[in-house]
Amino acid sequence: MRIFSRKTNRHKALISYGRGPEGEEVMINITEPKRINVKTIVAFVIILSVIMWMFSTIYGVDSLNVTSANYFSKGRYVIFSSVLCGILLNWLIQAIIYIIINPRSYSKFAVIHNKRNHTIRFFYKGDMRVIHFRIANILAHWICGYIPLLLGFIIEDISVCYFGLLSIMFFFDETSLVWRLRLYSGKALCSYKSDEE
Repeated sequence: MRIFSRKTNRHKALISYGRGPEGEEVMINITEPKRINVKTIVAFVIILSVIMWMFSTIYGVDSLNVTSANYFSKGRYVIFSSVLCGILLNWLIQAIIYIIINPRSYSKFAVIHNKRNHTIRFFYKGDMRVIHFRIANILAHWICGYIPLLLGFIIEDISVCYFGLLSIMFFFDETSLVWRLRLYSGKALCSYKSDEE
């Protein structure tokens, strides 16, 4: 029997904590409200403004334009690539890590579309350790977004920065979950709950 005694703010993805037959357990209810999307947009505008200011200060105003001299020569290439990387590659890396941890886990992968909140999530339909959730998400997020964002500054290419930032926005809520789970033991079991369950 599972007893969940402590819950976080209902304005975000709901995290319940309790004890079950195998010890500490954390349940993540991924039916988060729309306002998380508003937070993502606000964060995007703020971070984009800071990046553009820093880039123009270091490399000049002309460096903000996406031209044929950039790695992504057109804006639509940046958007298309960031969608593929921020969503599909992010999910693929997470799936590979889960399979490495448990070779039979491929049968428990799921993609859920929440029609009420207009969100799509990839998740593992089963129990995992919080530490495994952290590793899978942090590694995927760094490869897909944070490293390209930093790399853009190093190679002086604003298009790579745009690509990295847009990719980050697609999994910003996952990063938020990782941050909130810092309060729980890495050995605790972690599971998802969705509207379809």
